[in-house]
Amino acid sequence: MRILFSSTPAFGHLLPMLPLAAAARRDGHETALLSHPSMAGVAPMPLLPAGPSLPEALEDVARRSGVDAMQDAAGPVEFFIESRVGLGARAALAAATDFRPDLVVADQVDHLGPLAAAALDVPWVAHGAALPTDARLAAALDRAAAARFAQYGVVPTAPLAYLDPWPESLLREGYALPAERIAIRPEPHSDDTDAWTRPRFAEDRPVVLVTLGTVVEDSVALAAILDSLAVLGVNVVVAPHRASDAEGWQGDSDRVHFAGFVPMRQLLDGVDVVVSSAGAGSVLSVLSQGLPMVLLPMGLDKPVNAARAAEAGAAVVVDSPEQIAPAVTRLLTDRATADGAAAVAKEIAAMDPPEEVLALLTRRLGWTKP
Repeated sequence: MRILFSSTPAFGHLLPMLPLAAAARRDGHETALLSHPSMAGVAPMPLLPAGPSLPEALEDVARRSGVDAMQDAAGPVEFFIESRVGLGARAALAAATDFRPDLVVADQVDHLGPLAAAALDVPWVAHGAALPTDARLAAALDRAAAARFAQYGVVPTAPLAYLDPWPESLLREGYALPAERIAIRPEPHSDDTDAWTRPRFAEDRPVVLVTLGTVVEDSVALAAILDSLAVLGVNVVVAPHRASDAEGWQGDSDRVHFAGFVPMRQLLDGVDVVVSSAGAGSVLSVLSQGLPMVLLPMGLDKPVNAARAAEAGAAVVVDSPEQIAPAVTRLLTDRATADGAAAVAKEIAAMDPPEEVLALLTRRLGWTKP
C-alpha cells in the first residue's frame, strides 16, 4: 500500500506521525511526505514539496490580512487555510496525483492532504498532535476549507478515523472529533542515526532538561530560566537551543550544556525534571516517560496543555521564570508529582502502539499483503 503523510511544516505537527510512518515501512508499505522542503531529512521517506514554509505562511497572513497568526482569533483560518492551502493546493494536487496514494494520513490541522485525498477519491485519516480542536474553531476551519476546495472543483470528504495520541484522562468536553477516535500511543522522537552523547558534568547532581520547543524563540525568557536554576544544585541540559539563544545569560557553563536539536527520547534518558513551555509534543513525550514537569506556558495551545498535565498531577505550572527554581526544588524533594507522572505513563503504555493502529486501518480498508 502507498501511504502519503501530509504535514504542516513544523516539528510539532510532523514528529508525532513518524512512529506510524516507521511502522508502515517496517510492514512493507511505501511512504512519502507531503510538506515544505524545510522538512526534508526529518523523516526518512521521500518528500513531495507543497505549500509554504512556516515563515512564508506567517508573512503571507500578515501581508494579506494584517492578522497575527500566532495570537489573533482569525489566525488559524488565515494560516492553515487561506495561506497554506491557497499557496500550496496546486503543488499538492500534482504531487499526490503522481504518487497515487492508497491512504492519506494528515496532521489534524493540515488541509493539503485532505484536499488531495478528496480529489483522488482515496480514504484519509487525521492524526492528532495537539489536544483535539475546539468545536468552534474546527467548524470555522471546515467552512473555510470547503470554500477553498471548491475553487479546485473538490468537495471535502470525511476522514476514516482520528488518531489521538492524548491519553483519555487528559481529555475534556468541548472538542470536535472529525471521526471515530482511535487512541495511538505517543512516542518521543527518536533517530537511530543521531550520534549525540550525553554530557559529562563536573559533579554528579540531579539533571534538569530545559526545552522551549521548536517554535518559541524567546532568548530573554530562556536566560531568565537559567538564572533561576543557577541557585540550585542541579545540572542542566538545554535543547533544542544553543548558547547563542540565551541572550544575556552568563552563567556557569560547567553546569549547563546546550545540546541543540537532539531527538527527545535521547534527551529524556537520565533526566530527573523537565522544564518546558508546554508544547504538545514535549508534554506527551515527557508524560510517556513518567517524568515530572515544571511548565511555563508560552502562547498558542500551551496553557491548556499545561492545565491538563497539572490536573493529572504530573506537572507544576508557573507564571514566570523566577518561579521555576522553587518548583524544581519541590519536584526533587516531594514524590507526589513524580507519582502522578508515573500514573499517566502507565496509561499511555496501555494505548495501542502504531503497529496495531496500522493493522486496524489496513483491515478497515480491506487491504491484504500481496
